[in-house]
Amino acid sequence: MAYTEATSRAYVEERFPRASKGEREKIIQDWLTKPKQSIGIANDFESRIKPVAGLRILDAGSGNGGIGIAFAAKGAIVEGVDIEEELVQIAKDEAAAIGSSASFRYYEGTTLPFPDESFDAALSVSVIEHVTDPVRYFSEILRVTKTGGVLYLAFPNRLSLQETHTGLWGLTYLPLPLARIYARVARHNPIEDNNLHFYTYWNMRRLLGAARAGNRTWSIREEKGRSTNPLMKGAKKALAMFGIPHQALLPHVMLVVEAD
Repeated sequence: MAYTEATSRAYVEERFPRASKGEREKIIQDWLTKPKQSIGIANDFESRIKPVAGLRILDAGSGNGGIGIAFAAKGAIVEGVDIEEELVQIAKDEAAAIGSSASFRYYEGTTLPFPDESFDAALSVSVIEHVTDPVRYFSEILRVTKTGGVLYLAFPNRLSLQETHTGLWGLTYLPLPLARIYARVARHNPIEDNNLHFYTYWNMRRLLGAARAGNRTWSIREEKGRSTNPLMKGAKKALAMFGIPHQALLPHVMLVVEAD
């Protein structure tokens, strides 16, 4: 799997015409490293949850297809959806070029084109910060995920000092109108062009708690981490005494969420 620089550059330059040259180059480099990152995500899923072979998995916001293709390479049955037709075509082309079984389709961003309880698991990696109606998004994923299935959810932490997409320091600590002005003055891609929203762990917990599919709900699985470092383990215990999960302070929050 290897996205060409020409493919990524053509997409990025058309999609983000107001981004700075540095921002566009960062996005292009992210694309070129996507295969390695995607394999890491698939491995992390398996270490946290279970082997993916034979699982039917939804990639909710599949982008250029990298993550879905990595899961399919491990034997998962992957259906990816995205709201950008150009990205869907890029993902289809990449899957066809390497003979991947991963399937990708366009959807309008509100109702997933699948029956209830169709999937064993779902993926949402660096997607939710671009979603206009997150409660609807989570409710739809819940609807199509089997009871007992999981959502592997990752997103950039609003508490991180450096914002992931723009690279601007302190951006996420500002009220949205001021953040928009800051991005413009700094000559970065306007926040609205990327439909950016900023969330903490506690924001996300509330959004997940508001999602419903009939009488079904999401619940966040408690994770204590895998570190054997005594200092790290002690720090996590200390945070837990104050009701603070260690994930809440990481630059990127990663949650395993169960469909009840």
